Amino acid sequence: MKSRPRRSRSPHMELLEDRLVLSVSPLPSAASLLNAGPVPFASAFASAPAPAEDAGLFVPVAAGAASPAPTAASGTYFPGDYYDVNKYHSGTDSQLCWAAALANVLAYTNWGYSTAVSGETPDRWLFSDEYEIYDYFVDNFTNKGGHAYYAFPWFADGTYAVQGSSSWSQVTGDGGYLYPGISIPDVRIYLHFTDEKDAIFSKMTGYLEKGYGVVLALGWYTAGSPTRRTGGHSVTVWGYTYNPELDPADPSYYTGLIVTNSDDSVTGTKTLKVEWNGDYDMYRLSDYSGGRGWIEDFVCIKPVETLTGVAAAGFSGPYDGLEHTVTVSGIDISGADEYTVIYNHDGGFTLKPPAYTVPGTHKVVVVAVKNEFDAIWSAPVTVTITGEGQNQLGAPTVQSVNSAGLNRQTVAWSGIADAVGYEISWSEDSGMTWRSLTTDRTELTITGLTYGKTARYTVRALGDGENLLTSVWSAETTLPVNPVDLDKDGFIGPGDYSLLSAAWFSSPASENWDPRFDIDGDGFIGPGDFTYLSADWLKKTDSGDFKYPTA
Repeated sequence: MKSRPRRSRSPHMELLEDRLVLSVSPLPSAASLLNAGPVPFASAFASAPAPAEDAGLFVPVAAGAASPAPTAASGTYFPGDYYDVNKYHSGTDSQLCWAAALANVLAYTNWGYSTAVSGETPDRWLFSDEYEIYDYFVDNFTNKGGHAYYAFPWFADGTYAVQGSSSWSQVTGDGGYLYPGISIPDVRIYLHFTDEKDAIFSKMTGYLEKGYGVVLALGWYTAGSPTRRTGGHSVTVWGYTYNPELDPADPSYYTGLIVTNSDDSVTGTKTLKVEWNGDYDMYRLSDYSGGRGWIEDFVCIKPVETLTGVAAAGFSGPYDGLEHTVTVSGIDISGADEYTVIYNHDGGFTLKPPAYTVPGTHKVVVVAVKNEFDAIWSAPVTVTITGEGQNQLGAPTVQSVNSAGLNRQTVAWSGIADAVGYEISWSEDSGMTWRSLTTDRTELTITGLTYGKTARYTVRALGDGENLLTSVWSAETTLPVNPVDLDKDGFIGPGDYSLLSAAWFSSPASENWDPRFDIDGDGFIGPGDFTYLSADWLKKTDSGDFKYPTA
């Protein structure tokens, strides 16, 4: 899976990253969360006992989540899906390989994702890809002396604890945490296989083959032996290679790791050669960084399913003196499954939905959990109460959505008097996840769309927060991301050829120029664009062999 950074930050080679090992605690039951009002999140989890290191190693996951087992003939296990954040931040806080690797596995295992509610869009803590998760780490957390190694539990009070060999060290962020109202102190994470180092690969592969996300922590050592440690690094593991002629109990059975690396500045996997060193009873990457990289830990995170069928609704209306809240529907409590609904609002979380009477826009993030995080659903909902002297802006209307060539689309909407700006939000997965931008214009070109997807758009007018409240979202408008379908009829044929002909040999300075027909996005309508039109001639736009321009 290919991703593209959205910020112009330069890659940074990471040489020294200290390692501390995180102690994890189980998530609380619904009963343990019951409280009279919002509480600091950290305190709710502080006293929970730690699980046994290997507890639940082969916890079954939902059908389809596990990958097929490797075949002896192939000598390779690789499920085929991967995520690859390449670091592009700059500044003194350079040691963020842990953030890139965590972003990869959180995206792969479905943590950090959220569902949108009709009329609402996710806020910044809800993510649509691994780069958005990584951005959140960069924006909200800092490495204090290179620590903060695999710190999964981000607490609402802005700190998280990392356990060293003899003491706790606190690493401070800016109050960020992935899921509002909950964190991830235990999502079936098992760390630091210090004992039986010859079995470290068999443990890791057990997780990998169950669909877990796996991160490798390796240490840099001098003089080719694991005696003098000078730092460390983290990469994400997606598969492995092995020698089918050997017994799996033989440490030399495992020969390589298929990984993505945040420091290599390219997107894609690499296979790093692994060798077992009997003198030190450790594995090392013999062809990576001059053989200085010795394997110390694997960190594994359980895949979580998306909880389907859940919906949440808010309120929008004038002040009437009554309490208004959010409602959640679609949770089936008739069976043996246990469900917990958590409401994050006003700086804390409760199991009771909040109620508001005061005018204003009140935001609540609803998190629904099945069986202690076997499945999860999360979405923001607003309760908007207009008071005396306050008015809510009317919603804009999306007037047009057109291809802008390549993987771009231009959206135009109606203007709203007295609006201070507009927020446009779009989704490429039927409203499961959204991205947003703000602008003071009534037209915007969205870039970086995915060919073959259908983009879904909605817009709202932004108020001043005092006399004028932000509008509700507009009705959604969709358009398939396919720059070859010039007339938007779902078929490549004479209609598309006619439009291309009308703009033939034009550029932005030409009278007949139309950016919708610049299929390859090179600023000139000509043979390059015709190449794609002819390659897809008489195809339907949902054809599996459609040829798209190179983005």
